[in-house]
Amino acid sequence: MSATHALKVAAAKVLADIVTEGYEQLRKEAEPEFAALRTQYNARTLDAALPDGTVLGTISILGGPASRKFNMSAIAAIVANDDPDEFVEQIRPEAVADPDLLAFVRDHMPHLLVKKIRDEHLKRVFKRVDENGYLKDAAGTLIKVAEVTRGEPTGEFRYKATPAAREAVWAAWEAGILQPFLGDLVRPAVEAGEGQ
Repeated sequence: MSATHALKVAAAKVLADIVTEGYEQLRKEAEPEFAALRTQYNARTLDAALPDGTVLGTISILGGPASRKFNMSAIAAIVANDDPDEFVEQIRPEAVADPDLLAFVRDHMPHLLVKKIRDEHLKRVFKRVDENGYLKDAAGTLIKVAEVTRGEPTGEFRYKATPAAREAVWAAWEAGILQPFLGDLVRPAVEAGEGQ
């Protein structure tokens, strides 16, 4: 019996690798098409459906990569107004080099102290900044706190299957409906001519 299990495991792994490689290739082929749809028509989602119209899920076409350059002065002003307890006092780095200064800095040299937003709170604030660089303060006012630079869409996408997708795809595969679309994806490597 263990020889049968070994065969099943080995064959399933080889087939899974073939399918995974085929899937990755299909993704690479789809990305330029999806990038063009996003760039030319601002398409953000596509329904993935069988030929009979059964929806299998949604393809979400991602926008291009974005980078943010935060205006820390604006963020500090919002935090000072909304969450003043989220600041911590720190000694400027240049003051740390003088051991005598460290002992007296708070009482005798307060000009060397700077306020800084606590790291944990700053991370939460960054998460609240919307995709266009705006942060809503406690009063509900949107304030621009980051410049967002967007790159061109690359075609990168995500797929979210419907709950019934697995059953529908399996039925379509058994009925021969998907072979014209995916036959090469699951054909064993020997039949596909690999290594020739």
